[in-house]
Amino acid sequence: MKKIMIITLLLLSLQLSATKYAGEIFRMGAGVRNYALGGCGVSDENTYAIAYWNAALLTKVSENKFEIMHAEEYMGLLSYDTISAIWGNNNKFSVVITRIGIDDIPLTKTVTPEDSLSYQNRPYKYKSVNNSDFVIYFGLSRKFGKYNIGITPKIAYRNLADESGFGFGADISTYFEISRKIMLAASIRDFFSTQILWSNGTHETVNPGFDLEANYQFIFPIIQKNSRFYFGTDIYTENRDVASKASLGFLSLDYHFGCEINFHKAVNIYLGYDIDNFTTGLALNINNWKLNYSFEQNTELDNSHRISIGYSL
Repeated sequence: MKKIMIITLLLLSLQLSATKYAGEIFRMGAGVRNYALGGCGVSDENTYAIAYWNAALLTKVSENKFEIMHAEEYMGLLSYDTISAIWGNNNKFSVVITRIGIDDIPLTKTVTPEDSLSYQNRPYKYKSVNNSDFVIYFGLSRKFGKYNIGITPKIAYRNLADESGFGFGADISTYFEISRKIMLAASIRDFFSTQILWSNGTHETVNPGFDLEANYQFIFPIIQKNSRFYFGTDIYTENRDVASKASLGFLSLDYHFGCEINFHKAVNIYLGYDIDNFTTGLALNINNWKLNYSFEQNTELDNSHRISIGYSL
């Protein structure tokens, strides 16, 4: 554990060189309940997408389960789909497969390209292209003494119009149970500086990022229901400046809040705050099936709706 802390400090001290926002395809999140919880998930042992959030939490999972999620954002222009699964007997394994897609993008040109745009030289659509990103996360966990460590290798394939590229990297994560009611969790994203190689020869590097999160179990006042509160932060090392909620030099920070209320054995209610947007959601538990819905309010772009169905074996 001391070695991991030393490596983390070294990463912070380096003047890392990366392509800003190159890692956004790895920051889309996964799991409808985690969207509804304001983007919290690093300390969530109940998420289906455990490979994405924190593979170390596999040591706390007993059942095998899977989830299929679909989301449409920006008035349906962008679709985001994920398949998440956890299985195994003594040693659990997790996988999360994601696809981010913008389909049927029209490309135009004019009848006479060398002439200026005019009524006689109007643009017309000559073909449509699709932009899509596929990412696969493989979650593994091991216990070293009293420490639980998760490793998440990940590979990506990007197809943007006429160019394509491959990416590869890994995340490392852990958690600490401070008491029966309090958990702390941490993840180092893109631990080895994820690389993206494009067919045109371009090379992008994704800097490491740090996710810190805590959750606290309590009894919700008045209604007297079991509940859990989440608070998390994302720390970036690529000088995002005003693009994040707070910044200090090349470091910048965003934060998330979430609250889960076990309203009934068949109904869970979610509330959250994701950077600048309020979120909410609902889970219905029917035997071994679970239906999740989340809503994110976004005044600048468009509200987002996500739905998923999960099954526990």
